[in-house]
Amino acid sequence: MNLVETVNGKTGLLGLIGCPVEHTKSPYIHNTLFREYNINAIYVPIHVNEGELERAVNGFKAQNFIGFNVTVPYKKEIIKYLDDISNDALLMGAVNTVKNIEGRLKGYNTDAEGFARDFRDAFETGFAGKKVVLLGAGGTARALAVKLAAEGVKHLTIVNRTLANAENIVELVKNNFGSIVTGIVPEEPGFSDCFKSSDIVINTTPAGMSTYEARIPFDFSFEFQRHQLVYDIIYTPRKTEFLKQAELRGCKVRNGFGMLINQGISAFEIWTGKAVSKNHAVEILNLINKLEEL
Repeated sequence: MNLVETVNGKTGLLGLIGCPVEHTKSPYIHNTLFREYNINAIYVPIHVNEGELERAVNGFKAQNFIGFNVTVPYKKEIIKYLDDISNDALLMGAVNTVKNIEGRLKGYNTDAEGFARDFRDAFETGFAGKKVVLLGAGGTARALAVKLAAEGVKHLTIVNRTLANAENIVELVKNNFGSIVTGIVPEEPGFSDCFKSSDIVINTTPAGMSTYEARIPFDFSFEFQRHQLVYDIIYTPRKTEFLKQAELRGCKVRNGFGMLINQGISAFEIWTGKAVSKNHAVEILNLINKLEEL
């Protein structure tokens, strides 16, 4: 028998709150990084029932947690229980990472940063000067729209069946970054030309997920162009019908698994102040990929 010394009285506490959390990959990311960077800390998923969020947050404070992640359905609700919030998270309207700074809880959003990092790693390019089509108008679309605008896109088109939801994001972007954005429904005349002239296409809708009935966003026939970079935030299945069709047209494609890994890495950097190298990020992504294939 060997003595287990990995957890002791000096071990820092971190975790994930959500409902449910049983499926999460976050402990793999953070506990691997703690070991790699010789940090005495442990990260655990914590199921918080609806209606218990405030008590959970107070518990984290009382137990002096270093920080925690937040997943569905609490990314918006958590804001009212925080002491501070970053400007990006405020614009995005959601928090997925919280840091305890001398007893004050500050909220951040690393989802969009995780997406941007993975996009750059996969395609070796950024968003400045590019024309981007963003499919969907939910919380993730809002976060990505803010990130894309902040990184200097030439033009951003928000596509959604319910135009009012797209226009909400359009107004947010216009008020903060200028008139670089429009909202449109896929059936609108002129959308086809707009789509074909875009450099980057991003799907944030759930269409194509293993548990979702629709296989293609809006059940629409997209005219992909060979030059386009196509990103789908879905990672189950690893290649959606949307990505398959884009790939058949010669597009470079990427799913959202790297976004998942990189948003966690960004949270780790906020909590610890340590920068994670691209090589370590890729290594963790590959390790979890292999684990998923077992």
